[in-house]
Formats: sequence, structure tokens, C-alpha cells
Amino acid sequence: MTDVERFVRTYLEAIGATSRPLSTGALAVRWPPTHAVTFGPSTTVAFDPAVAEVSRAELCVVGSDLLDRILRDAMGRGFHCVARVDAEGDPPAEEVLAANLSFRNARAEVTRTEKRAVPYELFNFRVTLTTDEKVDLLRSVLLNPETLQEHAAMEIFLEESLTLPEESVAPVADLPATYRAACSALERSIQPDVAAIRAKAGSILAEELSRIEAFYDESIKELYASRTQAPLEVEDAFRAERGRRVEEAKLKYAFSATARLVNARTILIPTTTMQVRVLNARASRDLGLEYDAVNLEVKRLPCESCGTPSDAWYLCSRGHLACDACDRTCAFCDHVVCVKCAPEVFEACAACRKDACPDHTFTDEIGRKAYCEDHIHACAICSRMVGPPYVRGCGLCGQSYCAVDVEASGRCVTCRTLAAIPATHADVRRVTAPKGEPRNLTKWLRGENGKFTILVGRGAVFQYLYVMDKNGAVLRSRKGVGLAG
Repeated sequence: MTDVERFVRTYLEAIGATSRPLSTGALAVRWPPTHAVTFGPSTTVAFDPAVAEVSRAELCVVGSDLLDRILRDAMGRGFHCVARVDAEGDPPAEEVLAANLSFRNARAEVTRTEKRAVPYELFNFRVTLTTDEKVDLLRSVLLNPETLQEHAAMEIFLEESLTLPEESVAPVADLPATYRAACSALERSIQPDVAAIRAKAGSILAEELSRIEAFYDESIKELYASRTQAPLEVEDAFRAERGRRVEEAKLKYAFSATARLVNARTILIPTTTMQVRVLNARASRDLGLEYDAVNLEVKRLPCESCGTPSDAWYLCSRGHLACDACDRTCAFCDHVVCVKCAPEVFEACAACRKDACPDHTFTDEIGRKAYCEDHIHACAICSRMVGPPYVRGCGLCGQSYCAVDVEASGRCVTCRTLAAIPATHADVRRVTAPKGEPRNLTKWLRGENGKFTILVGRGAVFQYLYVMDKNGAVLRSRKGVGLAG
């Protein structure tokens, strides 16, 4: 049967015409009253020139007058079904946004909304999955032709009561692209059914092949055990028969899938478009979102780092949206960036490897490495910022400074430059005021830097060391011999 014959037979069935095959190979057609004016009450149709000549039938092939008239009639038939969904009492856009998306480190504000009726395209398909058994499925795919995004095809969209007389609606900009997107969505939707029927057929086929192999293996063994004459010829026949049976089994359980578009309709769905501003103290981002009055669902946005759709977000300090798997937070504050920006914004501490933002990252002025606030040291003498490898402790006052300000002898610059002060100095009176402190010493040395004050009192035998902070509190005291020697 040619494609033309298959099409014409389908067309005749669709319009209610009756047809009867003739012994010559032609087709006797009786047209319904609706088509009698165009085609006459009856026609003898042939799809082969030789048959047309013998049967004195009207030839119906590509380019023939009859096929052209059939095509013109077929293209003029059909009804464009339009449905409209009416929605009343829509909740505020702010409530819909809050119910669908959450921003963990930012707040979202709806700055503008606009309502309109968006024409969606509903495609209803009949799918047939075949192995040794046949499974028929009816699947519906609802698409937004503007975005080619799939919409949940709820039962309400299938109700006949939604149908309206055909009216003027915005035409689909690219119907072929919309149909291809619908076919892709259909393929995705039937994947679980396909996997299940394939697995079942595969299991049965494996059992059948195993049974066939076992039967013929045993038959060949029995053949040789019986010492039949010309066993090789019989064995070849057995193997050929086994091969045929195997191919038959594979063909029987082979999988095939066919899909046919049953019908399509346009559905006008009230849709709200909203402009949303997401902001925190470090960044802001404007988003265009929409939801329809049926589902009240905002499309899940894709992460701008990994592309995974999500409904919970972090706002990167550079304005990007990051999902839970792609956000990076400073170890010392709430500064958040996405995984793509992290290498440019954050630095890992050379000591502990924690990620720190620019406010909590410091560069070692000697080694030029980055350190966090827990591992950087500000020298009290020269204010130089240094990391752990360049921090030295003073052997006298016990305080830590940069390696530049501590000599090889172990004394810091402050302790090396102690100067004599009178016993009446305010710092001396402060450290010797508590009970038990040496108030009778007359020789004192003093030095200070941006953070500490060092006092050494010299007695006849012992020396007394005091280290005070900026507020005069004693941080360290020590009694010994040769402390200031």
C-alpha cells in the first residue's frame, strides 16, 4: 500500500465515506452528502495507472486532480478548539512568591505585577508500547509556546466545558518548534513506562533464550550418545533450527513505540508576571517571574553556577543566585558568594585553609601569603602584619612581635631600648601598689610600644619585670636574676 492510498483511506474514514475494494484492485467510493457536491455521489478510485486503465477508474496519485481536490478539502476541515480558564480571588503576588521561592540571606520585594491571558498549547497523544504485549497510553502535554516550558496538564484543562467557539487568539510564533518541544516532553514522560516494559520483556526473553539453548544442547548430546549415523549433518540441522528459534524469540520480544497526536487545543490561562528585587546589604538582583492562576507555581530557577533548578537561594555578593550546593560563606562573617566567584573574592588562609572574605583576609608583609584574622599578627612595635612563620617571642617581656623587631639574641626592640625612670613614675606606683610588691626599689627601667609597657625594677640581687597593656593592667610579672642584663 502506497502512502497516497493509506492517506486517502484514512481521509475517507474520517469524513464518513464508504469504500469497497473491487476485484480489479480499484476502490469503489460512495461519498457522504456533505461531499457529494465536490466529488459526486460515487467514484471509482485507482492508485495505480494500470489499474485505472483496466477499471476505467479515476487515478489518484501525487499530482492528480483527484488527490489535489482531496487535499484541499482535508486542509479546510477541522475546528480549532479554544479553552479559557477563569480565575477568581487570586492571592497576592507576595504570597505566591513566598510559597514558591526562599532566599536564605536576602529579602525579596515585588516591585511590579502585570496580568494577562497567555495562550498555552495542549497536545493529547496516544502512545503504543509493544513487545510480546501491547500497552496503550494517553498522555497530555501542555506547553507555553513563548518559553517552550512544560506546564502541569491538570484535569481542568481536559474538561469539555472549557471549550469556547473559535475566536481570534495570538497565533503560535513557531508551531513546529512547539510541537517538537511537546514530543520531547512526551518522551520524558513515558520513560518510566518504557523502562518497565523493556525490563519485563528482557527478563522473559532471557528465560526463553536460556530454555532454547538448553533444549538444543541436550538434543545434540543425545544425538552423539545414540551413535546415529551422520551425526554432523543432524547437528548442523539442530544448530540451524536453534538459530531460527532464537531469532524468532528476539523478534517476538523486540520493543517498539509509536505515538500519534490525537488532538490539540489552545488554552488561555490567566498569568501574572511580576518583577522581583532580591537584595541584602552587599548586592541586589532584579528577577522577572511569572505564575498562572491555576497552579500558582513559580518556575524553579536554575542555579547560575551548576544549572540545577531549585526553590531555595543564596544571593552572591556579586548578584548571582546560588543553590545550597554552590554557596560559599566566609568563615568569619555572613559574606556569601557563589562557587564561581569564590576564587576571586575569597582567599584561603595559609595556616588553617579557611576561606575568608576581603574584610577578614590579611597579607603577610614579609612572606606575602594570605592569612585569616586568627593567624595574622600585627606587630605592636612597627604595625607590620605577619603570618606565623615570621612571628618571634621576646625573651624578656614574653610578647610576640614580627621577626624584624626581635634580634637574634631574643630581645625585642622595646626591651633593648629600656630607659631609666624615677621610682616616683606613675607606672611604677601602679605596679607596686598591690601588697607584696617591691616598693623600696629605686632603680627602674621603662619602655613602651603601641601595645605594651615594659617595666624592670632593679634590686641588689633580684630584678622585677612587669608587662602592662594600654590600660595599665599587668599582663605579666616575673622575678629573677639578670633580667635586664
